[in-house]
Amino acid sequence: MQELKRKSNLEILRIISMIMIVMHHYALYSGFLWENEITVNRIIVNFFEMFGKVGVVIFILISGYFYDKTKFKLKKFITLILQVWIFSIIGLIIGVISNSDKLNISNIIKSIFPISFSTYWFASCYILIYIFSPFLKKIINNISKRDYKILLTIMLLIWFVYPTIPKVETYSNVFISLIVIYLIGGYLKKYGIRFLDSNKNNISISIIIFIIFIMNIIMLSIEILAIKIPLLQDKWMYFNGERSIFVLILAILLFSVFKNLNIKNNKIINKIAATTFGIYLVHENIFLKDIIWNKIVQGAKFINSPFLILNAILGVLGVFIISSIIYWVVENAIIVNLIKIIENIYHRTKEIKRYNELKNKVIEFYNK
Repeated sequence: MQELKRKSNLEILRIISMIMIVMHHYALYSGFLWENEITVNRIIVNFFEMFGKVGVVIFILISGYFYDKTKFKLKKFITLILQVWIFSIIGLIIGVISNSDKLNISNIIKSIFPISFSTYWFASCYILIYIFSPFLKKIINNISKRDYKILLTIMLLIWFVYPTIPKVETYSNVFISLIVIYLIGGYLKKYGIRFLDSNKNNISISIIIFIIFIMNIIMLSIEILAIKIPLLQDKWMYFNGERSIFVLILAILLFSVFKNLNIKNNKIINKIAATTFGIYLVHENIFLKDIIWNKIVQGAKFINSPFLILNAILGVLGVFIISSIIYWVVENAIIVNLIKIIENIYHRTKEIKRYNELKNKVIEFYNK
């Protein structure tokens, strides 16, 4: 029986999550130097910045949700390694040609060994999650619902609730946080949550999303007001930090809304979604991000311009589209062919090994 094609609702969300990450990078890397004043443009840029963490959480939630479809394959693992390495080397070559300010011994070494040095922090974590995915799958499949709830409750308290409380410190790292998110995605797939799984509740869920969104805007406003009122400084980070429970809740709610949508398989949407990891590799490269944001998009030039919002929107969409095209070209022109070469070498080595084994058996037979 032919396997049903995957619907495109979560693929659309995958695309949106990467757009959110690109928005965050627009605000982070465009070189905005704000004076000690509150402006509309500053609010716009801070607004763009707040989407990055939500995008990352959604991306991993989707991976966790499809845990049962994920099988560790050596070919995919090698492909992931090659994707990261090839784009890192391409960035280094462009950095050398353009005589980038970022060109130094440290960044050269990081570019040659991008995974070992976590040059792309998210890519390194994503590859680690893929390595651990068979074991995470066993945990999800074999743990009871009750124990699963207890496990997630403890993890959420330690790595998401406590860090949201001001002045509370707890040990963690990004990889552990992403593992927790992956396990949440697995729980949503295996057991679900009645309120979140019903199409009838999409309006209610959307209202909650809107309320959290407004709360985020309020916290963003407080952070901007901190320019004039030092007492309010650094309060937004507790609401919008990478381990904030509010970010996690917002991502889960957005995920649930899209999960409940009935959007049939769309080849174009799925092909674009398949390039999202590559979009990250292109625009987050050490050397390329400087060229992209400071020499092409040049958002900082619009710091006092009424056209900043137009620059931001066109910049984000342009980076997304062009990075997607670059990834597609490199993937099909270089990476696919490299994989074929590796496969041919592997098969030839295997054939040589079998030939040698057979030859040794024949020699052994005649020497008896």
